[in-house]
Amino acid sequence: MRHAGPTLTAVLLLVVSTACSSAPPASPRDTRSLGDMTAEPLACDGLISARALRIVVGALPILTTTTGLPDKRLTKGRRYTSCAVKVADAREWALDVSLDDPFRGTPRELADTMAFDKGRPLRKELGPGYSATVPEGKEPAFAYVYGWTPGHERLLSIRIVLGAARDSEADAVELFRYLKPIMLTPRKSR
Repeated sequence: MRHAGPTLTAVLLLVVSTACSSAPPASPRDTRSLGDMTAEPLACDGLISARALRIVVGALPILTTTTGLPDKRLTKGRRYTSCAVKVADAREWALDVSLDDPFRGTPRELADTMAFDKGRPLRKELGPGYSATVPEGKEPAFAYVYGWTPGHERLLSIRIVLGAARDSEADAVELFRYLKPIMLTPRKSR
């Protein structure tokens, strides 16, 4: 009977130690589409499908709170201010959609925030704005989108606290794409 040579033994030890020391496989990322944003049941005062929001935050059930004042600009007859989505028993909100109307910041402040957060401009067809993922230490803490009207009169922001095994920044951009025509369309003169 032949003994394994030192080279073969070293190779086997390397393979075994590598297999034992490698990190466990990461959970698969959820790449499902958010689907029909108008599908029932609706959340956020009837603006967004609760099913789409559940995909974004990655858990059930969700609680939402919406603030607004009567207005005829939105289909549900409300002037939208914000909607916060919370996963039950969580300490903080998982998602927040806000409309600043009027926007009281400046174009310079938006540019500075984009530079600081290493934001990426939105695609041209989405209009002025950018998206970013903000880290907390070595891990991402939240993703967001800021989009505004060309004259900076209104700002739509979508913030997603990371939790679901998804690309939260891409989800924020998709929510913005859907909400922009509803929230940032030019007002008609009366």
